[in-house]
Amino acid sequence: MATAGEFPTPLFGCCSVKDCGFGCCLKLWCCGPCNYGSAMEAAELGACFPCCCLYMVCPVCIGCYNRGRLAEKYNIDETQIVSCLKHWCCHCCASIQDMNLVAVKENKTWGLFAMESSGAPPSADVMLR
Repeated sequence: MATAGEFPTPLFGCCSVKDCGFGCCLKLWCCGPCNYGSAMEAAELGACFPCCCLYMVCPVCIGCYNRGRLAEKYNIDETQIVSCLKHWCCHCCASIQDMNLVAVKENKTWGLFAMESSGAPPSADVMLR
């Protein structure tokens, strides 16, 4: 488990993602824009539909922008430049890491097209907010 100020999974840790492991890679491949938009809405960083549309037009651009906002919201020590480099160099891995962060922090699970409520109690750091 990640400590405060870190992502719950490493950048190349898509097989260790909360609730679905490698299945998350397949969901990103097939339904990435929908899952991304849903995750950003769950994180209260934008509405699902506009985030989904922007993800289809320029996924690296919206990924860079929102990853910085996620880092700020969840107190993760990552500069905007590092966030952009991760999305530029390995966009799929960075997107999965971003969506997994939202799933962990907002008590969600990966659905086929959207983030869904997991039914589990929120993590301790979420309860402190």
